[in-house]
Amino acid sequence: MPAPRQPSFMTGIALLLPITLSVAAALFVAPIAPKIAESYAPTGQYTADQLAFYIGWIITVPALCVALFSIPAGALGDRLGRRRLLVWSMAAYVVVGVLPYFLTSLPAILATRVLVGVVEAVLMTLSTTLIGDFFRGESRNRWLAAQTGTASCFAIFAIVIAGVIGRNDWHNVFLLYLMPLAFLALALAFTWEPEVSDHLTDPTVHGRWSDIPWRLMLIICGVTLFGGVMFYTVQIKLPDAYGALGVLTPDGKYDSARGGMMTAVASIFVPVGTVGFWLLSPRLSLKAMFVVEFSLMAAGFLLMARLGNPWQFTFAAGLDQIGAGMLLPTLLTWAVARLPFAVRGRGTGIWNGTFALSQFACNNAAIPAIMHFTGSIIRTLGVLGWLCLGGALVSVMAPVKRGKAG
Repeated sequence: MPAPRQPSFMTGIALLLPITLSVAAALFVAPIAPKIAESYAPTGQYTADQLAFYIGWIITVPALCVALFSIPAGALGDRLGRRRLLVWSMAAYVVVGVLPYFLTSLPAILATRVLVGVVEAVLMTLSTTLIGDFFRGESRNRWLAAQTGTASCFAIFAIVIAGVIGRNDWHNVFLLYLMPLAFLALALAFTWEPEVSDHLTDPTVHGRWSDIPWRLMLIICGVTLFGGVMFYTVQIKLPDAYGALGVLTPDGKYDSARGGMMTAVASIFVPVGTVGFWLLSPRLSLKAMFVVEFSLMAAGFLLMARLGNPWQFTFAAGLDQIGAGMLLPTLLTWAVARLPFAVRGRGTGIWNGTFALSQFACNNAAIPAIMHFTGSIIRTLGVLGWLCLGGALVSVMAPVKRGKAG
């Protein structure tokens, strides 16, 4: 019998790159949202409320779809083959992602964004699951942690390039969805269906839903929802904050290029947090990791609420993002390590769906609810700082511990 194929460095890279698409859905569009509004406002085609509705949902509906469809995506991967489904979903992502370039109707664009979200659920869930399948122990933890840093580095590119490309015509941004063709080529060349996928030929070994450690997963998902809202606040809401701080063009409109650059600078610090995870996670307990992570995020938010200079504000946001860059891989590795192979797709889908729900909750529930009481995005950031400080205090008291990687 031939020896099983061993994953290479390029296998890890091929599975990391699809994760970047998780930030592309929101961050390709968020920097051009003011431009979309400006292009339609003079036409009278939509009222101000309709514009706010469509643009808000165009940005966030992919995340809602990921939240809704990640568990079914994981279940399909467990049953039909994870790599097979990953490859087909990459091809579909390119097609539905580019469609808005040819459209002018906001309802039609919104419909394509729903499809982007459904396909994104498959991509994110199965690429993460396959990392868990191919790698073990600390190697697995490093690759899973690298997802956060890779996505954040791509976020820097997405924010900057979307702001620049969309400055004259926001439709041009959607041509960026052609890039995953390169990711598809790498997946075809360097990945394969894991040899231990016995359930693809023998349904009697298909994992049961009861094999998922539900109690632990509910705890992990609760912390993920909270931490994800904090993470996405910086990723999505900084343009609003920069507008409040006076980052404007000479005619008084939000300067998407300058604001996008500052948001990108803040996002640079997420990979710094990922490196911090690599260095600290083998040495610190899970409890200590949470205390450090939430404390960093609290300090960042509280400073953001006090600093009026845009660049000082940016580096305070960077401090927050160091904590976020550590928190997300801590949660992901904690979850994946406890999932048996046969249900790993479903379990990863549960975590992935929860993280995606945090993006939707951030933009459509948590931040609007807090702003209803604070009256401004800047004061809202201060409230988030105190909530993160509360998270650090809860971590001190909570009886949390790591599972062993399987």
